[in-house]
Amino acid sequence: MAQRRLFILLAAFCLAACGSQKPLTDAQYEQNIRRSMPFAVSEFRQLKPEVYTFKCNTYVTLLPDYEVDNEGALMIWRTTFKSANSAQSPQCIWRNIVIDKHNCRVLCIDRLLKDNKTFGYVYVLQGETKNIPNGFHWDVTDPRHMLNVAPVLTEQAEWSVEVLKTLTN
Repeated sequence: MAQRRLFILLAAFCLAACGSQKPLTDAQYEQNIRRSMPFAVSEFRQLKPEVYTFKCNTYVTLLPDYEVDNEGALMIWRTTFKSANSAQSPQCIWRNIVIDKHNCRVLCIDRLLKDNKTFGYVYVLQGETKNIPNGFHWDVTDPRHMLNVAPVLTEQAEWSVEVLKTLTN
């Protein structure tokens, strides 16, 4: 009987803790995004509500999911016959997509090169959750919503291409 009461008490405590998640502060949210990135960055700051910029002290060798040229043409990189040890050209953007189902978010990371150092932008598509009340009212990580996510990713590539054009000119 005592074990049953203890179990009920623990279950009630767990339910109360799960239901009382507080919204993340801006600093906590930014740190949460930074931890989701597949490589370390030296600088990370917010430009707009869904856009962050980052800098790395070195060249990031992580292979891209996509490559975007200075005309905005997108190529699916992983399906081509490029060498696994290919280096990024300063005339293109390397794009990685990170799907974080736990936090209901998609990160679109556009990487550019300048002076053999990587910098770029992180575009955040955030679904609404208990601790992140602002965001899309639908799950951005759900494959059924890809038709809604794709135009946003295309629009974000246009901004990165404008930055690339100013670098190459």
